[in-house]
Amino acid sequence: MRWYNDLVVRVSHSFFLWIMSAIFAFGSLAFVFMNINVPFEKTVGNPMFDFQNGLTVEQIYAQLPLYDESMFALYRAFLFVDFYFPFFAGLVMAAAGAFAWRHLMPTRYQIIKSKQLFALFLIPTLFDWSENIFAIVVVSAYPEEIRWAATLLVLCKQGKLATVMLAQGIVSLSLIAASLKWLATKAGIIKA
Repeated sequence: MRWYNDLVVRVSHSFFLWIMSAIFAFGSLAFVFMNINVPFEKTVGNPMFDFQNGLTVEQIYAQLPLYDESMFALYRAFLFVDFYFPFFAGLVMAAAGAFAWRHLMPTRYQIIKSKQLFALFLIPTLFDWSENIFAIVVVSAYPEEIRWAATLLVLCKQGKLATVMLAQGIVSLSLIAASLKWLATKAGIIKA
């Protein structure tokens, strides 16, 4: 995972690369919401599975009969976008964390960097990609019910949500702490 670790470090050193990654990630999410999810939700009555955080296997199979051929096409288009969104969203978060840790605790940052621990930020992405794979299996097989795939879809969704919230919490607290350290240094309260 050296390539990912190196990418995180590089993006964390470049505001331009960080902004471009954020624009790519969240621009694709905006595209999905405006051009795919809105017509999908109007027709089906529910957002796509990815946007239903409390989704159950029973809800999956209750909603699939509402899909027509155009909804299946929209869902496949969404899944295409949702394979690169999680990667770039995770990269944005990992780079923000790397930036904070480099300024907050430089020695520990070097340890994290040398042990390639920024790769841990790929865990939510891997859960999201797995969720997408199981969604493809479930949606493509319908009307046949492949309950094991639907169950794994739900479990991967829960894993994604838990790891995203954990990563967001850690990075947010790290950015706040780094900002407070910077302010305290500027105010002369602590020495750099």
